[in-house]
Amino acid sequence: MSPKTVDGLPVVDLCDLPNYQNQEVILICTYSGVDEYWSLHSLQSTHCSDKLKVELDLRDDYDSLAPSTKEAFTTVYNNYWNSYLTIEAKGMYETGNKNGYGHLGTNKSRFIVTKIMKVEVTKNQR
Repeated sequence: MSPKTVDGLPVVDLCDLPNYQNQEVILICTYSGVDEYWSLHSLQSTHCSDKLKVELDLRDDYDSLAPSTKEAFTTVYNNYWNSYLTIEAKGMYETGNKNGYGHLGTNKSRFIVTKIMKVEVTKNQR
């Protein structure tokens, strides 16, 4: 079965990223963390999220993001214990940095964002 496409790009879950390395895709996932340790997570499987450990790489200057997008990131950063982001973004998956990605190289790969299409704050269900 072929993946759903938008503007000719495959729409994928985090678990699918290794199949699209160095190819532009639209990724739908969540983003969460604590302090400096943040990563992307699958909507479908916790196992691949733990294995892949994907850094969100916002190539654009944070200040150039839409005000609503910056507000969503700020809300989650300030309320990390009970919130996370659901993100739909266009970009490219990359691996290969032997020093890792993100704070202290804790992530094994990264998703280089070229466009954030949608971002939504979600409260943890407890």
